[in-house]
Amino acid sequence: MLMMMLLLLVGVITAKTGVVDPETNKRLTRFALVVPQSAVILSSAINMQMEMTMGKVLAVLGVSVVVYLLLVGLGLLAPRLYRIAPKERGLFSFLAIFGNVAYMGFPLVRALLGSDAVFYAALMNTPFNCLAYTLGVRLVSSGAEKGGLNWRQLVNPPLVCSVLAIVIVFLPFDWPGPVARAVETMGDMILPLSMVIIGASLGTQRMKDVFGDWRTYAYAPVRLLLSPVLVWAVMRLFVRDQVLLSVVTVLGATPSAAMATMLAIQYGGDEKAASRGVFVSTVLSVVTIPFICWLLL
Repeated sequence: MLMMMLLLLVGVITAKTGVVDPETNKRLTRFALVVPQSAVILSSAINMQMEMTMGKVLAVLGVSVVVYLLLVGLGLLAPRLYRIAPKERGLFSFLAIFGNVAYMGFPLVRALLGSDAVFYAALMNTPFNCLAYTLGVRLVSSGAEKGGLNWRQLVNPPLVCSVLAIVIVFLPFDWPGPVARAVETMGDMILPLSMVIIGASLGTQRMKDVFGDWRTYAYAPVRLLLSPVLVWAVMRLFVRDQVLLSVVTVLGATPSAAMATMLAIQYGGDEKAASRGVFVSTVLSVVTIPFICWLLL
């Protein structure tokens, strides 16, 4: 968590000193969403080590679909309960639905549950990306002033790679070591790059505005507390695998996805509000994630 805060600070400094201007940040965002993001998705499938049957893989994918149906329901309802303006509801729904799965969820799952459990998290990341680049793009861009969403933009490399990753899981051969390591190394770029992008977006705002938006503090518990409790309470009724149940709970407790800011930049959404939401939820998760783990795991 401290490392992520430091990376955010680097982004803020680059914006304040003019090293990264808004146009450069937009270009970095486009690169991050196309290249490293696609590599993360493919790497999660290429580097899987655990042997599983097709039935088990499909079962995990089915569980992840149910989890995201729950989160979508919560995410669409919460902004109305908070009486958030209609033009801003889409972004706040995104902040509630999508957690920082790949960049925080994977390390947390590995540390708490072991490396084998990362397989479950990687499988759950496939429906995440499919949903983020369809419904998620629609939500983030819903408040954009420049027309509506061009649906052709939804056919993008990360979405194609999400579908391809499912196919890769079932391929009966191992990928060459250099190929697997190259894809994994490219994917590792996304964490520092996404934090710098968010920091650069924050750097264009006054600190008073960053810390003074009460909605981000009031809304953060929807993502950090209500989401994991809802997922745990429902999934425990029919998921017998305790490792899988723990994985979906931990992923449900992660702060809002850094992708919110990057998609807002690319698709004309409110990048400043997105950056504030990601920043505040990430800071608060230092307290809420240990609490959820103590309470539910």
